[in-house]
Amino acid sequence: MTSPSLSPNDRFRVVIVGAGVAGLTLAHALDLAGIDYVLVDKGVVAPPWGISITLHPHACRILHQINCFEAVSAQCTTMELFCLRGPDGKVYHEQRFFEAIGKRTGYTTLTLERRALLRTLYDKLRDKSRVIERCRVQDIQERDGKVHVLMADGSKQTGDLVVGTDGVHSVVRELMWKRANEVIPHFISAAEKRYKTDQAAIVTSYNALIAMCPMQPGLGLSNMHCVSNDKFSFLILCQPDTIYFVAHCKLPGGRQTRWPNRERYTQADIDELATKLADYPLSESLLFGELWEKRTRAHLVSLEEGVLEHWFFGRTVLAGDSVHKVTPNAAFGGATAMESAVDLANSIHRAVTAHPNKTPSDVEIRDTLQGYENSRRDRVKDIYRVSWMLTRLQAYDGWLSYIAQRWVLPLIGLDFVAKNVAQTCSEAPKLEYVFVDEDRGSLGWKDSKPAAKRSEMLMAPKSQLVPYFPLLFGAVVMFSSVAFVFMV
Repeated sequence: MTSPSLSPNDRFRVVIVGAGVAGLTLAHALDLAGIDYVLVDKGVVAPPWGISITLHPHACRILHQINCFEAVSAQCTTMELFCLRGPDGKVYHEQRFFEAIGKRTGYTTLTLERRALLRTLYDKLRDKSRVIERCRVQDIQERDGKVHVLMADGSKQTGDLVVGTDGVHSVVRELMWKRANEVIPHFISAAEKRYKTDQAAIVTSYNALIAMCPMQPGLGLSNMHCVSNDKFSFLILCQPDTIYFVAHCKLPGGRQTRWPNRERYTQADIDELATKLADYPLSESLLFGELWEKRTRAHLVSLEEGVLEHWFFGRTVLAGDSVHKVTPNAAFGGATAMESAVDLANSIHRAVTAHPNKTPSDVEIRDTLQGYENSRRDRVKDIYRVSWMLTRLQAYDGWLSYIAQRWVLPLIGLDFVAKNVAQTCSEAPKLEYVFVDEDRGSLGWKDSKPAAKRSEMLMAPKSQLVPYFPLLFGAVVMFSSVAFVFMV
């Protein structure tokens, strides 16, 4: 924590922009570290936008640390069966996938309405006066070791660091890019902004029709269903009172959208796509159109994906979807945003406590943010690649994807996939300075293992799938392009 010898005006202060999953998680993390912060958002907390969010066990461990797990888990039931279905709606493989993950990690997998998660994160904050709604950022200025965030209403927030957690269309990111290129010409290249090179740009190749409706018979009270088709797939997430359902669709003609352009949809677009999908089966007895007729809320959204090259400049840093965005099929998006918030909070906490009688200098801030970026980049890229591939596997996007999803995956078995998902969860970060009696499964957590076991874990191969694909296909290309989704 910061030293009591510092006056209130000298205490390290963070300005968080964006009250989404990453921003609210960071607010909790900073509060628990005793670090001053303010959280601003251009809209309101927990708006009626979006449908569901699924949180894997490593996200639940973070919720446990910030004292939100019980409140969140009380609003949903544990997912049970994971059913894979073909274009005819019939099951070709099913397993108690989430139970297998939970046994290995100690925490369950939660699915609930996104708005409910955001509302809970906000309600559990100890000081809600630090959250300012309807406050749109207009400019960010740095001078004399401080950062000044200027608002459209004429107000100003001053701090030592500004964090952009304002989503994939981040204003903070664009202001950071602008300032970076003013200070160092061409620092942020056109290629990073627009052209996908090693995931160093955010691109849209798919969209998603997302909706929710009351529970309907025939799908189970807590099951997840994936229905694969040609260039699109359905995902149905069931809870006792609600069904969340999604149609992931490849953009027509293989079209891609890149910054600064973005897909914008009207009600007519929603109606047109829903009509096209209406007669496709979701199960042996249920059509998409039947669920659609029961919808209580629906949106058509872009599925942006990519990892940017530069995560910070000066005293501005990005976290969550503003710097890394993944498709939702693997359900790692929300958890990855929470991970980045936690990693950033750990970095800030180390910097602030290193010299308790002063705030970090520009050089120390740079080193802190570089350490944060370095700690996240490889893991985020792995999660991006898995999500990218899974979206295309489930949509039968090409014959390799069809073979892998329809024939190879049932042969390998979802339990094997669950093992690899649990392994990925076990390697996630947690808050270094918050100690709780965390749940542990048979696998344990990488950062909680004895040193010897951590070393073994680092040396272990990422997957045991290596022997399967050469035997099945006799080609390394099949392994590299299809198997990776199961190897994180």
